[in-house]
Amino acid sequence: MPFSSAPARRQNSFSAGRCFLFLLCLVFAAVPVRAANPDEAVTVLYATLKPVGDDWVLNAAVNVQLNRTQEEGLKKGIPLNFVTEAKLQRMRTWWFNEDIAVASRIGRLNYSPLTRRYQLETADGFKAYDTLSEALAELGRIENWAIASSKAIKGGNAYLAALRMRLDVGQLSKPLQINALASGKWEVESDWYEWEVTP
Repeated sequence: MPFSSAPARRQNSFSAGRCFLFLLCLVFAAVPVRAANPDEAVTVLYATLKPVGDDWVLNAAVNVQLNRTQEEGLKKGIPLNFVTEAKLQRMRTWWFNEDIAVASRIGRLNYSPLTRRYQLETADGFKAYDTLSEALAELGRIENWAIASSKAIKGGNAYLAALRMRLDVGQLSKPLQINALASGKWEVESDWYEWEVTP
């Protein structure tokens, strides 16, 4: 009776398939999964860029909401640094867009147990608020932010402006940075909000 190795080959391929599926499950198990929750999102509501004097200035509104972990951390004295980033590019048909301006600024949010008030420090100065919602509303308000010189923007060209806001996890303490990477509970970041600008 001739010897056949077909069953052995089938068994080996079956075992290899099971090993592959097992490893695939391990990979997905190691990746933190965080369901999208609109109450925990940072969303750009609107943004405009217009010429004022010698500059093009940005006006925008960003809705900022914190989750329970972030609120509790804030109440325990952990400052939250939010980075607002803006960029302007000249659109080109046959090549990559050309960067005209890139700008960023930081809003630092604190809570003072002594005064029981929320403190917000920005480029515009320092203010205190009775409620978190008031502080977050001010954090998301962008007015007359000079992004580019009027000399850099020329008529006849089309431009693409973009804006986003994110929590700077790198400014947290080292243990919290590790926790942020593992759990995703400290992730606060909006998508890039883009719009076309025509001088």
